[in-house]
Amino acid sequence: MSLIWQHKIKVYFTNIWFLWTVCLIFNIITFLLLYFKIHPGDKTLALRYNVIIGVEWYGKGKNLYFIPGTAAAILFANFILFKKLKGNRTFYSNLCIFASFFVQIILFASTLFLITVN
Repeated sequence: MSLIWQHKIKVYFTNIWFLWTVCLIFNIITFLLLYFKIHPGDKTLALRYNVIIGVEWYGKGKNLYFIPGTAAAILFANFILFKKLKGNRTFYSNLCIFASFFVQIILFASTLFLITVN
């Protein structure tokens, strides 16, 4: 690879926009995992699982879509905050993206655990 392409790739991966795209990709993967692995519908599924007790809440499968929906809402709210705070407070704007990233990771992991239970 030429040095120009290596520099462009390095700048892209160190740019904060890379984390926004990773968050969006995690959210899309979470939606697709729920849709293709569990096939949520009107049947009763486990909605909340506790390691000590086991399944705590049962409900309609369509309620599982609240997990990636909540993650998308948090991502959207943090993106708006990021845009507002980007100019004057870089720490708080970067904190928005890292909070969104960790929320996406945690909710993605919870989706994976619910897939194994259901």
